[in-house]
Amino acid sequence: MPVTHATQVRADVERNRAAIITGAIGLLGSAPNASMQQIAQASGVNRATLYRHFTNRDQLLSALHAQALDDSAAIARRLPADGPVLPALRTFLDDAITIGERYRFILMYHRTDPALFDVEARATAPVIKAIRRGQHGGEIDRRLDPVFAAGQITMLVIGVVGLVERGAMTLDHARRQAQIGFGNTISARAETVPVEAIRP
Repeated sequence: MPVTHATQVRADVERNRAAIITGAIGLLGSAPNASMQQIAQASGVNRATLYRHFTNRDQLLSALHAQALDDSAAIARRLPADGPVLPALRTFLDDAITIGERYRFILMYHRTDPALFDVEARATAPVIKAIRRGQHGGEIDRRLDPVFAAGQITMLVIGVVGLVERGAMTLDHARRQAQIGFGNTISARAETVPVEAIRP
């Protein structure tokens, strides 16, 4: 089938957008305050092409945030539908830290775009489902709201990225601490304290 001009144009547009996303991730990871001109250079496109795709820096950062959520959703979808839950969630946490480190400029410097809340919820849904399954099987503390528990995993990732960013810990040490915190936070224990007693 012959390639039409319109098809070629669409392919060029998609290729340029992908190049900008890849270039921006690589540059902002080491230089979070890089200018749009520097991002264009790192992406191998000219400034005009960059602005045709993203009219300002906030729009670009929102697109990068969406890409980070897509990457997170991809690892969440790998959570198994059966078998032990805690080991699978530990692997998910470690993979999520890798993604968080890659996109640390989003976690550290960019406010959440409300338009991405639904995307974020869809990315988190498999994690919440796995937590519910772990609670049903007795692996995870049943007193925890699964949505809250999933949020705790997210906060562990943000905590690791922040500590590494400030130079307070190495990435490997922070990863290990996150795994300890994960186990102490959501794993099932003997419920000797009534739920009512721990509520304010």
